[in-house]
Amino acid sequence: MQRTQNDSASTDLLDMLDVELLTSIQAHVEERGSSASAYVVPMNRIFIQDGNTDERCVVVFAPHTARKDVRIEQRRIYTDVRTTPDRKHRACLMLADGAVALTEAAVVGAAPLRYGRLVVFWIFADDIVISEYPYLDVVDEALRRTSRVADTDAYQVRRGVTFHLASRQTAVEVFDSFDVDSYIPGEH
Repeated sequence: MQRTQNDSASTDLLDMLDVELLTSIQAHVEERGSSASAYVVPMNRIFIQDGNTDERCVVVFAPHTARKDVRIEQRRIYTDVRTTPDRKHRACLMLADGAVALTEAAVVGAAPLRYGRLVVFWIFADDIVISEYPYLDVVDEALRRTSRVADTDAYQVRRGVTFHLASRQTAVEVFDSFDVDSYIPGEH
């Protein structure tokens, strides 16, 4: 895992994280040839410091995207049905002012409703940053509704209609989701 040299905040964050785990995730992404993937990771596994929590976070690995292309500081989230490259419909949580479509599987795996927040570690081509998004009952219900719509044949007819209009084109679509305990070796 290469250290970013953008600012000291990124370097400080990298010093707190398990670099071996991040390197394993990077190798998994490269093996798969994926443009972006999500990994659901226990917080106490990604941080070097021992912690007594069962909270999970999502690591979004976007190796072909620059940090400046995604406004992660925008905390508004919403749901949408997105079409994968193999033409399947997936419910997604839209983050970063609509620039990122995060598959429902990653969100469900992280169980953010339990803590009222979704913590995301972003690994861009040029930076590593962390962000936190409020995750309340209303968002969880919206994601469940969106999932039901994506699973219905009726969506095929209505596919030109979206639930919300993003203010920008999606820069990162994350349809691949993995539970790090199942896919990435390590002690846990």
